[in-house]
Amino acid sequence: MGARPLRPTLTAVAGRPPAPRPARPIPSPLALRQALPAMAAALQARVCLVGGYPRDLLLGREPRADLDLVVEGAGAGAAAEWLRRHWRRPEPVLVFERFGTAQLACRRLGADLTVEFVQARSEAYRPESRKPSVRPGTLAEDIWRRDFTVNTLLLDGQGVILDLTGHGLDDLRRRLLRTPLDPEETFAEDPLRMLRAARFAAQLDFEPAPGLAAAMRRAAGRIRIVSVERIRDELLRLVVALHPVRGLRLLRDTGLLAEVAPELQAMVGVEQGGYHVGDVFEHTALACEVASPTRLVRLGALCHDIGKPVTAARQGERWTFHRHAEVGAEMARAMLRRWRLGHEEADQVAQLVRLHMRPIQYRSAWEDRAVRRLWHDAGPLVGPLLEVARADTRASRYPSGDDLEELARRLEAVGTAHPQGLRPALDGHQLKRRFGWPDGPWIGRAQAALVEAALEGTLQPGDPDDAEAHLRRELARWAPRAGERGGPAPA
Repeated sequence: MGARPLRPTLTAVAGRPPAPRPARPIPSPLALRQALPAMAAALQARVCLVGGYPRDLLLGREPRADLDLVVEGAGAGAAAEWLRRHWRRPEPVLVFERFGTAQLACRRLGADLTVEFVQARSEAYRPESRKPSVRPGTLAEDIWRRDFTVNTLLLDGQGVILDLTGHGLDDLRRRLLRTPLDPEETFAEDPLRMLRAARFAAQLDFEPAPGLAAAMRRAAGRIRIVSVERIRDELLRLVVALHPVRGLRLLRDTGLLAEVAPELQAMVGVEQGGYHVGDVFEHTALACEVASPTRLVRLGALCHDIGKPVTAARQGERWTFHRHAEVGAEMARAMLRRWRLGHEEADQVAQLVRLHMRPIQYRSAWEDRAVRRLWHDAGPLVGPLLEVARADTRASRYPSGDDLEELARRLEAVGTAHPQGLRPALDGHQLKRRFGWPDGPWIGRAQAALVEAALEGTLQPGDPDDAEAHLRRELARWAPRAGERGGPAPA
């Protein structure tokens, strides 16, 4: 008897691809807490949540999407692999054997949860390097090597908070940032912790414990051994925190600002006048504080007056800052690129800096063409630009924000009238067909002339015949020129 034929699958019969498996939901921090007893039993180890999760739980803050687990008596990789299997996650475990750490990053479109595992360890650092030598240790040894006492609190599988330093809970109640060891020793092990102090002051509204700021001041120069990317990440977290003014002032007072952002340090002591409050630095810090907490707007507020120190000039009884917006735009771009932000984001911040004075200079007497021009120049940044302008005025003694709100309404009306933007009514192919000339720089000039006319209100956009008529009246401004591509041969 011959072999039985294979039964065709339903997919093959119906001609449809197999249905995709539904994506597994992202586990929650609570699910991780619930898994701790089983993990500890399976590994025959002590497993605790540490760092931000226990701290934020006690502060009543929302849990973060990145959680830290410390394991005593088993490897970090083994703990991570156990959790991956327990949750049936498809993502791989990343193990960093040299440091005794591992990571499980659960990803799904629009959501994620990252669990960092560390084997309880004892670390030692060489003065000239950020790379530690590591050996397995106890929970007590591990938490004494951490940055601040409020981050040494442990949460075990039974829901008990462990305060092995004896200071964490008290410092949390008093909202104090204190290092478990002598602060100079803690900062020598990882100088980034000084920036973390400023970030936590901004993020959690905490005060440095006595002696902490002085130790940061003495150790400020060691921040130079930390990678630019790690410094950048802390600064960006500080900028979008609840109270960035606290962190910025701490950086200024400890000398760290001069190390990581000399352009911002240069603002200190630069007098202003008029409606402004304090020196350029204080005004900038206050503008960050009151700005909407999106990264782009906060960076725009942070950099909006960065050009003032280099353009400051005394004229009689007042200070002037001629072209500080244009100069500041290039300075902001250079600083953010040094921090290794992407070109697009750095360019957007630079554009906010370049344009930030124009909304503040608005008055009701502005003609519609001036509003259209601002809307066109700002493009998709018109919303963030208004937010930066609002922050600038709120951080000053401006009598009212009514003008800005009127401008916002007029800009919105322009956007409603031109949902696709102010585009030339004739594209390159249409221009060549109507005027009979080949490709050349004249096309760009012609289209710029059409946009300019629309901004001025002398041409209604969208009408190709009107556009052609306008161009024929303005031929001398844009027509092909002798010697250029598409133009007549030189005489």
